[in-house]
Amino acid sequence: MYSMDNQLLAQLPSIWDQFARVGTVFGYILRYSPYWGPPVLAITFWHVWLRYVRSRFILEQKYILLEIRLPQEMMKSPAAMQAVLDGLCLRSGESTFIDRLWFGKVRMWYSFELVSIEGQVHLYVWVRAPFRKTVERSFYAHYPDAELIEVEDYTTKLDYSLERHDSFGADFTLAASIGVPIRCYIDFKLDQTSAKEEEKVDPMSHVFEYLGSVGKGEHIWIQILARAHRKEDLTFGFIRNRKSYMDYAREEVSRIRSNPEENIIFPNGTMGKTLSDQQVKRVQAINRISLSSNHWDVGIRGIYIAEREHFDGTNIPGLMAIWQPFGSPGFNSLIPNGSRWQPVFSYPWQDFNGIRENKKKVQIIDAYRLRSWFHPPYEFRNFMLTSEELATLFHIPGSVAKTPTMQRISSTRSQAPANIPR
Repeated sequence: MYSMDNQLLAQLPSIWDQFARVGTVFGYILRYSPYWGPPVLAITFWHVWLRYVRSRFILEQKYILLEIRLPQEMMKSPAAMQAVLDGLCLRSGESTFIDRLWFGKVRMWYSFELVSIEGQVHLYVWVRAPFRKTVERSFYAHYPDAELIEVEDYTTKLDYSLERHDSFGADFTLAASIGVPIRCYIDFKLDQTSAKEEEKVDPMSHVFEYLGSVGKGEHIWIQILARAHRKEDLTFGFIRNRKSYMDYAREEVSRIRSNPEENIIFPNGTMGKTLSDQQVKRVQAINRISLSSNHWDVGIRGIYIAEREHFDGTNIPGLMAIWQPFGSPGFNSLIPNGSRWQPVFSYPWQDFNGIRENKKKVQIIDAYRLRSWFHPPYEFRNFMLTSEELATLFHIPGSVAKTPTMQRISSTRSQAPANIPR
């Protein structure tokens, strides 16, 4: 015991030396704070200021929700929705540095929503109120028989409570790199309007069937948030160049061409490599997609909510795999980003009494209601899609979609003659 005490006493000076060294380091930090302090404070202030002015601008805007009422017969291909999206691809709204830095202006983004309310399927477009006519003009130009009706926001009708409800939510992201397309409507031959409706294979039928399968007390909300892509990114409110969709596409094509997979024998008898049929199709799809339509910044989110007595956990795998028909080997696909809203807790003490899990459930519903992705309060990294890909994920289905709970208007939309005086 005596020798052990002596050893501890002998170590005290070295322990004190360690504390002294730490104190010396803090002394240097404080001594030079006039040099590093102002830049750190300036950067922190700038971050806070931009979040404040952008949040203020976003909150000052008025937003509306337009429901798309489907006609009984829809003979148009998703190419019509691609034309609608191209008409909505607006890059204005944040042009001058005064607009960006002082007024906090940000360009318009939309939310295209696929919703099931106790099995009743609805299609919505969420937009700033001043852009309502822009949306209506684009839709009616290509879907004259459809109707766009302003409705109350369905997300506010649901009084979500952790005591009465249970929920599951996830954001989605691309499985492969940006520039590799998902399977689009052209790949499903939906651009061939001459084909009979019963012969078409529309992957949206899978989505609508899933939405229509839930029952009383159950809700499924899916939103596709999209804004026009700009090569310039706003960092600290200032414009800097970033990679465009075309840059990603060129990189992917170069990568494929530099790694041919198929063996060939040249006429002189030597062995070589060439692109396989799958690689050729992939390059053709990338070139077609990247050159033929506008590009969008995109975020996708899905939520399943139900009253606790009606909550059915078997609907969760369906939500996670809802975009599975749009991907295949050689193409991109949409997969859940499970780590964002569904953290894995391996031990009970990591999430005492489910506090952290419940917090995530409330936050994702709040993010959905605010349609927040590109800006505060819920700001996440987006990916990029083209108008062709977006139109594949969200379009007015033809009669091939037989979901019984998808309501359609009984007659075509009537209009007054153009020469009637107002």
